[in-house]
Amino acid sequence: MNLSKKNKLIIFFIALYKILSCASIELKAQDEQLPLAKVGSEIITVDEFKDRYEFMPHLNYSSDNVDTLKKEFLYSLIAERLWALEALERRMDTLDIVKQSLQTLEKLFVKDELFRNEVENKIQLSSEELSKGLIRVPRILYVHILTSTDSIEIYSLYNSLLEGKNFDSILVNRSEFNTQQKPFQIKLGTLSNELAEDLVFNLKLNDFSIPIKSDSKWYLFKVVNEEIDSTLFNNNETARNRTITILKERKRKIIAGRFLDSLLGGRTVTADNELFTAFTDELVQVLNERISKSIADTNKIIDLTSGDLNKALHNIDKNKLNTLFVKFDDIELTLKDFIYYLMYQKVSFTSLKPNRIKYVINSIVKQFIEDEIITAVGYKKKLNFSHSVQKELNMWRNYYLSEIMMNKFADSVIVTDSDIENYLLQKSVSGTNELMLNIVEILTNNLDDMMIVLDELKNGKNFRELTKHYNQRTYTKESDGEWGYFLAKSAGEIGKAASNLNLGEIYGPIRVKEGYSIFQLIDKKVVPDSLIKISEEPKEYIKIKLALSKINSLINLNTKYLSEKYGVEINEQLLGNIQLSPLNMFTYKLIGFGGKIAAMPITIPAFEWYYLRDKSEIP
Repeated sequence: MNLSKKNKLIIFFIALYKILSCASIELKAQDEQLPLAKVGSEIITVDEFKDRYEFMPHLNYSSDNVDTLKKEFLYSLIAERLWALEALERRMDTLDIVKQSLQTLEKLFVKDELFRNEVENKIQLSSEELSKGLIRVPRILYVHILTSTDSIEIYSLYNSLLEGKNFDSILVNRSEFNTQQKPFQIKLGTLSNELAEDLVFNLKLNDFSIPIKSDSKWYLFKVVNEEIDSTLFNNNETARNRTITILKERKRKIIAGRFLDSLLGGRTVTADNELFTAFTDELVQVLNERISKSIADTNKIIDLTSGDLNKALHNIDKNKLNTLFVKFDDIELTLKDFIYYLMYQKVSFTSLKPNRIKYVINSIVKQFIEDEIITAVGYKKKLNFSHSVQKELNMWRNYYLSEIMMNKFADSVIVTDSDIENYLLQKSVSGTNELMLNIVEILTNNLDDMMIVLDELKNGKNFRELTKHYNQRTYTKESDGEWGYFLAKSAGEIGKAASNLNLGEIYGPIRVKEGYSIFQLIDKKVVPDSLIKISEEPKEYIKIKLALSKINSLINLNTKYLSEKYGVEINEQLLGNIQLSPLNMFTYKLIGFGGKIAAMPITIPAFEWYYLRDKSEIP
């Protein structure tokens, strides 16, 4: 075989490999859209299952076995979809809270889609930019800096340097020296101004730069040392990935800034001051009612919760809520629109002083107006009908509807005096050893607040400390969320779950009558029944435990009924073949042009209904 034929054969196999690779990629992409389960007329795809599974922590299932976890997670997703279908049949989607929440979410997703179209899709890196970046990315420059807002002063300093005056001698007598006991580190991407970066990276050791202006200040740089990051110098792939990330982020900011300037530059839009005052006055009162003085005086960060905003919504006069708050072009927004907007913002206060709260809320009003101007462009481009916006909106719609429907059932749970008497009677005739538990619990009345708790735990916050801020269970407020010892089998889902935990482990969130619970096991012991004085338990405490048991049973029995009503089909083989990341954690989705929400709705465990069914009913 001559060289020409060999080359042709090699080219053929390369082409064949590319075709097969593309086919493989296309096949995998198609697999992601395969129906994993059918719930009524609704489909849960492999893609949705994987997203929901991998972007949420699994603190709350019956086994660590991955196959069991996958099944119980899917059963919980199916339960969510069943309750959403029931809510639709009962026209829960017409409720004001559902419509307002989904409208606010849609605006976030439209804004994010606009960012992809106008910014993300326009980011391009030239080969020259990439080459220059790869040379710079392993370099770490250590610099001293002279700064001034006055061009005459900075050029006077520059002339002194040209005449031979020592850079460090000038610096030591200036105010900027206070922040330069150690030289500043400059890496690729540290400086937002690309010209300034070029200037610094082209300096030799102990050289100083010409004056350069960035934003509103003038700068003179001197390189005093340089190091090489060996992890980037010796690894081409890591260096390339880091370079692309840094350069894209810089372009992203530049393109986004120009786009925003074209929309917002020169515009002045104001909000109704009377309505602003009415709302912030009410918010101050709500926060003071929730936050105890002892916490408020510690100067700890106070997070604004959905519970606070819902209470403000309830207390403010309905006419004020529906009064025009902001108007621009043909857009009219009410005070209610702004309050729902706040529910999807991370808002914190450093104190409960009214002026401080009003200052923070005023800055968010400005952000609200800017976001509405940006979003209006997205609606004009009909981005609300795009596939990605509709996909995310449908996912959150199902979540909201299922939550409202389940809460309606949970609210119907009643613990009677007769239930308590039967409970005491059963315990009085028992003669066995009993498992006693003690937990610290955070109870919130909605999942949005629970998302804040999960985020705080992810960032390493102490569980017991968080109870002081977020626990809403009246019975345990004085004990900072601690229950005291209780019988494991008397506390429903909480007792069952806590029995299987090791000391210090956290479980949740789970649905309870009062809202959503997450807890940490702090002690566990076996006690002879003769030593348990059950009659000494406070009546309110017994009611909590019995309600927990009832709500768990009620939700699962009704989910079983709904599965028979709407029909459920599961592709067990496909479920078994799904490969999932072992790392599961609560994460946020960053919204283009600013903002963030939970990456996925929290999937509350609701899988026991499946085991109540005759397995033959579900193929």
